[in-house]
Amino acid sequence: MSQRIQLLKKPVYHRGAVACQKCAAPIHVYKIATLGDEFSVRCARCGARGLYLKREMAIEELPERRKKPRR
Repeated sequence: MSQRIQLLKKPVYHRGAVACQKCAAPIHVYKIATLGDEFSVRCARCGARGLYLKREMAIEELPERRKKPRR
């Protein structure tokens, strides 16, 4: 029964998103667990670097992009 439930769950991955302080473009962060309480990232659109708090980050669940499942 538990194997059947695991097969029905879709694999997902998590990424964080913060808004740029200068241009309000979303900045995506892929390694959420490795971040400290405060972190600095650069905006890909305008190039501004900002200091952000981890609690301000929105967590997004997205479908897994791999064709082969993880082992």
